[in-house]
Amino acid sequence: MPGSDQGRPVYPIHPKIDEESPIMPQPMTDQEWEAQNRYLSQNEATMLGLCWHCGGQGVNWTAFGGVQREVTCGVCLGDGTAS
Repeated sequence: MPGSDQGRPVYPIHPKIDEESPIMPQPMTDQEWEAQNRYLSQNEATMLGLCWHCGGQGVNWTAFGGVQREVTCGVCLGDGTAS
């Protein structure tokens, strides 16, 4: 039976990847990674009920030499609310 191995289907080694929606997103540069941080003044964050350190996101993004980390905010402990 063509296209099968003893009755089992044979799958291609490299499945076709849809160019419109790739399987893996392109990695961010360190600068793009750190640009996810939200900067608010302490007064502005307090008025909005958000943590001043992470801007209410609960995490801070840091990168150095291609090593990218998402660090839980040490001020709000990750919940993003004002203390």
